[in-house]
Amino acid sequence: MRSQKVDQRAARVIHRAMILNELRRHGPLSRTQLAQRTQLSTAAVSFVTADLIAEALLVERSQQASRGRAVPLDVNYAGHFAVGLKVMETRLEAVLTDLSLRTLAGTTVEYADHTPQSVTAAAARATDDLLAQAGLGRGRLGGVGLGLAGNIDPRSGLCMSSFRLGWRNVPITALISEATGVPVWADNDVNAFATAERLMGRGKHARDFLVVTVGRGIGSGLVLGGELYRGGRGGAGELGHLLSEPGGRLCECGKRGCLEAYASEPSLAQRLAESGVGLHGPADFAALVADGDPRALALVAEAGERLGRALAQAANLLDPELIIVGGEGVRLGEPLFAPMRGALYAHLHAPEPRRLPLLVEPWGDDAWACGAAGLVVEQFFGDREQGPPARAAPPALAGPM
Repeated sequence: MRSQKVDQRAARVIHRAMILNELRRHGPLSRTQLAQRTQLSTAAVSFVTADLIAEALLVERSQQASRGRAVPLDVNYAGHFAVGLKVMETRLEAVLTDLSLRTLAGTTVEYADHTPQSVTAAAARATDDLLAQAGLGRGRLGGVGLGLAGNIDPRSGLCMSSFRLGWRNVPITALISEATGVPVWADNDVNAFATAERLMGRGKHARDFLVVTVGRGIGSGLVLGGELYRGGRGGAGELGHLLSEPGGRLCECGKRGCLEAYASEPSLAQRLAESGVGLHGPADFAALVADGDPRALALVAEAGERLGRALAQAANLLDPELIIVGGEGVRLGEPLFAPMRGALYAHLHAPEPRRLPLLVEPWGDDAWACGAAGLVVEQFFGDREQGPPARAAPPALAGPM
């Protein structure tokens, strides 16, 4: 009897996900249409949708129905909310979104250092601020999503390593959950962005695609078979640390010749500064590119070619349906994208290489944090009973790596 109850509960979870994801991908559908698309019985669809309506996850779009026609159902994107946090070296960028990842409020909290304790305090402050801005209580908040650079175990919520933050084995989700009183999920920031693209972005209808971010670093997220692929130890997608130049420039990871050492925005600014040009950082470099400075344009063209070759290697291995490019580096525009596309298609092993779409995602200041909010939204559309990482007592925190 107990086994039968477990089976029924598991089937219900799967059926919920099937219905929610059909509506997420295809918009309002009647119960009859849902039964046809999911191959579920009409009774099962009616039972599950009644629960979802009661939970404010579905809504009837009665205004779209005419006399004698079935009432369509749709996802109630405004029924629940998510907080997304992007951890950076000097500040925390935060947003409040609905389930469509539409930004409702935003804030930035700065800190003097990026110790786990400082980041936790900033996360609690940001969450309170966002809820106050929107006039919401915690009852409709699904949780907090956290995106940061590094190797993250999303099941335990442990930041196993982040050389940019100097963290090792930090139980960051447990710390922030204790401080905010809500569930917290964490992942590598690029994986979080890829999750948001899979749920609500340009990868919504694709099962196999590659997300690439260019900016402070070079990263990628792999969506294979409709699911984010993390690899055997959670480190899949380190595109920026593919070898681009044997024995080349020193990368921040400590190795030489990584793609990131040649194509990230800080590396481009540093290389131009080494030639005698006075710069205060990547924003100054981007301004020189926009002004048509020949030295800056030459470096960007080289970076685009290196990126294109790396993308071709990844595409030859994985055969994605599309590639999505985002990150702060998109502000460099066609001086970067034109050589990137040229190198990609020149080295792509395919009969018609230009049929692989390379899509550039417009980038806003809140894009990373919105991606992190996608980690919360994913819980509403998942097909597993996946709760937040356990609130275990945090172990002693390691110091800088």
